[in-house]
Formats: sequence, structure tokens, C-alpha cells
Amino acid sequence: MISGTKALLSTALSTIALGTSAQAQVSASPNSPGTAIATPAASPGDEQVAGDIVVTAQKREQRLIDVPVAITAINSEALTTQNLNRIQDFYDRVPGLQYSGQRVSNLSLRGISTGGATNPTIAILVDDVPFGSSITAGQPPIPDFDASVTDRIEVLRGPQGTLYGAASLGGLIKYVLKQPDTKEVSGRLELGGTSLSHGDEGYSARGSINVPITDWLAVSASGFYRDDARYIDNQLTGKKDTNSRKIWGFRAAALVKPTDNLTITGSALKQKVDALNSDLQITTGGVPICVACTTGGTAATRATAPTTFEPVYGDLSLRTLDSPNKSQFELYTGRAELDLGGATITSISAWSVTNNVISSDLTPSFPFIPPLYGSPAGSGVLVDTTDRTTKFSQELRAGGAIGSVDWLVGGFYTVEHAATDQAIRVIAASGPVATAYAGLGPNRYRELAGFADFTWHVTEKFEVQAGGRYAGNRRTSTSQAVVDTPAVPVYGSSSTQVSRSSDNAFTWLLSPTYHFSRNLMVYGRIASGYRPGGPNLTVAGVGAYGSDRVVNYEIGFKGRVVPGLLTIDTAVFQIDWKNIQLQGTTPSQLGIITNGGKARSRGVEFAANLTPWHGMSIDGALALTDAELTETLPAAGTGSLRGADGDRLPFTAKTTASLTALQRLDLSERLAASISANYTYVGDRFSGFSQVNGTRPRILIPSYDTLNFTAALTLDKAWSATFYLRNAADTRGIAAAQNRNGTSVPTALFIQPRTVGLTLGYNF
Repeated sequence: MISGTKALLSTALSTIALGTSAQAQVSASPNSPGTAIATPAASPGDEQVAGDIVVTAQKREQRLIDVPVAITAINSEALTTQNLNRIQDFYDRVPGLQYSGQRVSNLSLRGISTGGATNPTIAILVDDVPFGSSITAGQPPIPDFDASVTDRIEVLRGPQGTLYGAASLGGLIKYVLKQPDTKEVSGRLELGGTSLSHGDEGYSARGSINVPITDWLAVSASGFYRDDARYIDNQLTGKKDTNSRKIWGFRAAALVKPTDNLTITGSALKQKVDALNSDLQITTGGVPICVACTTGGTAATRATAPTTFEPVYGDLSLRTLDSPNKSQFELYTGRAELDLGGATITSISAWSVTNNVISSDLTPSFPFIPPLYGSPAGSGVLVDTTDRTTKFSQELRAGGAIGSVDWLVGGFYTVEHAATDQAIRVIAASGPVATAYAGLGPNRYRELAGFADFTWHVTEKFEVQAGGRYAGNRRTSTSQAVVDTPAVPVYGSSSTQVSRSSDNAFTWLLSPTYHFSRNLMVYGRIASGYRPGGPNLTVAGVGAYGSDRVVNYEIGFKGRVVPGLLTIDTAVFQIDWKNIQLQGTTPSQLGIITNGGKARSRGVEFAANLTPWHGMSIDGALALTDAELTETLPAAGTGSLRGADGDRLPFTAKTTASLTALQRLDLSERLAASISANYTYVGDRFSGFSQVNGTRPRILIPSYDTLNFTAALTLDKAWSATFYLRNAADTRGIAAAQNRNGTSVPTALFIQPRTVGLTLGYNF
């Protein structure tokens, strides 16, 4: 009976896909979600060292110290205990990671950014499955995967186009989810509460369990619910603490080993968000009209008074129509790994659905719309944006070793249907007036790629890695504009456009590595990246934009400099960027994408872990980045931007840093404690480039720093209580600011105010 059930399960799961992912192992400071600098895990038979990490950055299990890539690991336990749930809560603890909004396209690494609203420059992966869209259409919010389902988050810096394809121009963020385990029953229950200065309270509940049914079958499940604390008042509605955000989700997975050399895993994940005013930016003042800006030249821009960022409506307050936001994400995967002795065949199949609907009060950006309807009393402009993407992907790869050469070859296919639909609505005190403009933009994108990667171990200490990827893509884009009669003078008549395009690219890497010892290495890396182009269908007379490419030159060093005391991970890089894609804004406030000339980003990244005495761990990370244009932007055409050779790229701080000190204490045989302090610093950053016809200067976002504390108690290695204090000085740091390329009033998004929280957990 058991064998029959076993065969049935094997057949059923095999029809889903072939493939599995190797589970990475992390042991890092549980109260420090910053850069996890730890020595790599030992291979079977070698001595295991505390704090070791095994990663799958190159699609196979490797010690971190053996991977010639700059990687940061973020411990999921630290995220849960300190309630760091959204990437905006912890991005400043990952030096080199830039944040300018809550969309995937608003994230960047190593300065490879032109301000967002373009095709993404970094890839988001969930267990090696691409998340969201590879193009502008259908761009979802950054995934808010709860740490109850996450083993850790890996951040890979530098272009990763050879193994991960398009949209990894600056690097990628990989969510490694927890996998079922056939060894023992285990689980965790957790309750948390938070209280915000100037706000109210929030709470969270999480639970997860792993059950091995037999030695060849295990299942796991997890679920969570969060009600985040609120702290922004709305002066228009007269309501306090209006930025609500409720999120819930679950994941279920099953692992089966029908034979000793075959492992099959199937999983389903779903998360849902219901929010109000959650991502609204707080309107600020103090920016003069830049009359001279219309004549061109950056000197005029720099000569104007800087943004003061004084809130117009009071501290942590805004005056806006309520903006509801609902989003949902589903991911279904099937994986199997077949070990043939000399080679391993892996297949990963996935299907995902993302939906996001948000209404935003953009009256300051569209002041010309209400007059078209006679400016009724209390009139404003709401913009409804609906993003949706359905995506299927299939990867099949094989890897192994022949003599002194490690090899990996594979193929990848994806097809996605994505769309971003927008409606510009006029709202009056008496209710809705009209829909001035409605735009529908369905897109179909297909990509087929083949890749190969080889590492030749020339000697016991010296090796050379080389790889390449050839990819071709096809895209069909449709744009349907429905324009109300009074708005025709602004947006033109209603129309429907269809565009088809195709493109191909070859990306490559070359990386020599020298191991001074088993735990000390230096590497060089030259790698390229690519991002596809596409059409601008929403604006008449604006043509398609082309692809852009990067080449990264890097030298890195990592290892245990003093065994048991000091570990260092550092890299020096320069990225050359050609035909850069740029976000622009038309006079009617519609977004477009254009191409500029050249840019480059160079910098130094340094991370270290120091363990000076028993129980003490000090983790530090520093990123120095100089990202700028190396060619003046073309000043012709709709939505042209102003930028001169030497101007800094958007949202990239020249200096970011993080320092964490953690002390563990054994109070008794049953009771343990830990205390930690964390300091982060984010330097000043410029917003997106201003337009030639813009009336406002480019915003210089000021620097900020934060101080955070954590204290924890653990009883019998099962019960735990963690108290945390985030942003202890109640700093009004600005995570992002923009003025729509100098065409609208400035807005700013502030970091969360002082937060006090308590998390109670039980492991079994």
C-alpha cells in the first residue's frame, strides 16, 4: 500500500515539473538583519564552523567564500523578531541597495538607476523563479513576503545576466523560502505588537509547522496575519492615523523522494494586502519655481534654493483624498532534482499571478484637469492604477563535473501577459464628476534563452570561470486610450495602437579566482548585463525606446583574515552603462521612456565581522558609490531630460553604512539573553532628472541616520521574548522624494517614526 501511494505521489508531482532547489543554510546574528558576514559552511566531512553560510547564487550549492560574487545575506529570524516586514524597513541596512518607491522598478543596486518607472534594473526571484514582469507594464509592488515563509534573503550585487537573464542589470534580490524536512517535526508560533510615536498600535501573528510523514515524504505549512501600526493624519478628512495596512498569507509545500536520487517539491503561496494611504507621500514645501531651468543647463538648477522639506500640513500629516490599495500575489511551483551520479538534472516550473489596484490623489500633478470641467467645488484628481501580470516560466538545467571542470548548461522560457491600466478621474465635493482619460495597456512578452557556465580548476588554488547566455524576446503591446470630450485638447482623441517588437542579446562573464587558503580568496570578475527596449504607445509622436547594456569590472577579496576573530568581504567595481533608459514626463503628465547616452558607476564595498570575545559579534558594512552621467543627455523631443556630463544618477547615495554590535549572554543552563545596537547611515541623494520644460529644480534628498536597539531572552531554546526599539531618535529620514521630473510640486516619503515592539515566540 505504501509503495503504491509513493508511486502515485511521484507521478502526480512529476507532471507538475521536474526540479528542486538546494536549501541554503544560514547561521547569522539573530538580532542583526544587516549584512550577514559569516564564514561559509564546510563541505561534508570538513569541520563545521559557527556562523557558516551556504548559498545558491550560481544555481548550485557553494560555500559563500567560494563564490566570486558580492553577496549580502539577510537573516529571516531578525526580520520577524524586529517586525521588519517591508523592504523599506530594512533597505538602509544593506549598503549599496537604493530605494525610491514601493515598485520593483524603484529598487536598484550599485547606482544603476535613472529614477524608476522604466524596465526594472534588478531582478526579484523567489526560489529561482522570476517575480513580476520583465518589462514596464504590470510592474507590481515589491513583494512583501512574510519572514514566516522565508529562510533568508540574498542580495547579489553587479550584473547577473548570464545566469538570471534580463532585468538583472545591477544585480538581484533572491527570496529563499523554507523547504519541507523529512527528519523531524518542527514549527514556530509567534505573536508581536508594536507602538509608534505619534501613532497607534499594530500586531502580528505567525505560525509554521513541518511534518515528516515518512522518510520519503514531508509537508510544511505556514500562515500569518499583520495589522501594521498607523501614524499619518489626513487633514482633508480630519481623521488621525489613516495609513492602514493589513496583510495575510499562507504557504504549503510537499517534498517527496520516490527514489534515493530523485527529489520532487511542489508548493503554493498566496498573499493579500488591503491598505489605505499606505504608500502616500507627504507633501512638502519650500521649493521655488525655477524660471531659469527652462533655458537648459544644470548650472541654473544647482543655483536655485534647495528643497526645505518642511511639511505643509504639519508633522506626519497630509491633505489628500483617501487612496485605497488592494494587491494579491499567487505563486505555484513544481521542482525536481535527479542525481545521475556524474550529473544532476534540475527543472523548475512556475506560474504566478500578481494584481495591484491603487487610487492616488494626484491633484497637484494634474491641476489643468478640473478647469476642463468648470472646476466644481472641492474638485480634485484621482488616478486609478491597475497592474496585473500572469507569468509562466520553465527552466531546465544540468550540471556536474568532468575532471577539473565544473559545468552547468540550461535553457529558460517565459511568457507573461502584463498590463498597467490607468484612469484619470475628476472628483468633486458632491462626488465623481467624470473620467477624463482611461488608458488600457495589455502586453505579451516571451523570452527564450540558453546559458552555460564552466569553472576550470587550473590548480588546487587557481580557477577560471566563464559563462554566456543568448536570449531572444518578442513583445506585443497594445494601447487603447479613451478620452472624454473636454479632455481632448490635452490628450487628443480616443485611439488604439498595436506594436510588435523583437530583440536578442548575448551576455557573458569571465572570473578568475585565487585561493590563498581554503578560507581566503581573491577574485576578478568581468560581466555584462542587458535590458530589453519597447514602445511608447500612450503618447502620439513618441517612438520606441531601445535596450541598454552594462559591463562590470570588479576585484574582490573575502575570507577569514584571522580565523575565529575577523572575517572580511570587500570589492572594488566599475560599471559602464550605455544607451541608458530614462523616465520622462510629457506636458500632460503621462510617463514615457527614452534613451540617453552613457553613464558609469564605480565604488568600494566593504563588510566585516569581528568576534573579539565570547558571545560578542560586530558586523559592519560600508558602500562608497560614485554614479554619474558620462555624456550629456540629448535635449530634444517630448519629455527630454536635463543632465550634463558629471551629474549624479538618481537615488544613489555616495556613502551608506551599517554597524551592528551583538552580545550573547548565558544566564543559566536554561536561560540565555542577547542585547544589540544597530546604526545606519544613508547619504544625500538626488531625485530623478528634471525635464527641459520643467519649472522646478532637481531635488537633493538630505542624508539621515538611525539608531536601533534589541534585547532578547530565550528559555530552554524554545520560548523567546524580543524587545526592540527602532529609530530611537525619532529621525525624520526621507527614503524617497520626487517632483515628476520638475513638472509638479515636490513630495517626500519619510521613514517610520520611533517604534517600540515586543515579539513572543515558541519553537518546537
